[in-house]
Amino acid sequence: MKKFLLAAVIMLASTNVFAQYSAGSFTVQPRIGFSAADFNNTDDTKARVGLVVGPEFEYFVTDKFSLAGGILYSQQGAEIKDLDVTWEIDYLNIPVTANFYVLKGLALKAGIQPGVNLSAKLSSDKKNVDADTDGVKGFDLSIPVGLSYEFHRFVLDARYNIGITKIFDEDKVDLDSKNLTFQLTLGYKFTLF
Repeated sequence: MKKFLLAAVIMLASTNVFAQYSAGSFTVQPRIGFSAADFNNTDDTKARVGLVVGPEFEYFVTDKFSLAGGILYSQQGAEIKDLDVTWEIDYLNIPVTANFYVLKGLALKAGIQPGVNLSAKLSSDKKNVDADTDGVKGFDLSIPVGLSYEFHRFVLDARYNIGITKIFDEDKVDLDSKNLTFQLTLGYKFTLF
């Protein structure tokens, strides 16, 4: 009898651990976390660590497949190693992903992410930097791939955004680079319907 009660308690508890979403469910998930961004095609830079914050909306086509879209403020750029200077390029990214739930709470995701450059500047803690930052393009496109895990409606999401478009206008900045960004965020899912 004790084993039966223990098994029943475990089964009841586990139904509340993983949220079940049926086809037609719609959720919103405020998220906050950090990004580690760098430029490709250069050995002279290292990652700039910054903030990522914003909401993501998810529509469940089936209980195992969903489409999500978000609006994320993302601090990106890169630190230039030898010059002690940081490119601070902040974007408003709009990720759109397809999510495949391979296990309860575990989703694999991939999609496309257009981004708009909100600001771009060069900064340094040790010296004044006076440079023209007009060479940073206003639009960025990347491919986000990653996975997420949901537990008690809390969602830990890890993504790697692979840049497709060049960051700089080649006539103004002599860098042939694209964004490479790792993001780790924590969110909480609210079911809207």
